[in-house]
Amino acid sequence: MKANFIIGAVLAIWAVPAMASDAYKGPPVKGPMPIFAYKTSENHCPAGLRPVVIGGVICCGTPNHAMSYQQAMAHPAQGAATRHARRVADPYCAEGMKGCVSR
Repeated sequence: MKANFIIGAVLAIWAVPAMASDAYKGPPVKGPMPIFAYKTSENHCPAGLRPVVIGGVICCGTPNHAMSYQQAMAHPAQGAATRHARRVADPYCAEGMKGCVSR
């Protein structure tokens, strides 16, 4: 019984690195990682580099996409909702009657 426990503990410890490598690392990316320019009025990057966003993190580099990060993350404009006039029947409320009747 004690030997089974020790063997199980050793196998569990041995399997921990294997499980850690299966951790979620985000969606698969086809081609190069998208690097978007980050629009800002200040540039604290070294010469030749500019603020970019790589995987949601702002750092210094050169973008490989034409649009900025703000443009890429903007929601598409929603079309104006069309409203149709709803035809409602005229209520007829006779004097002395309880309630109204639609014509």
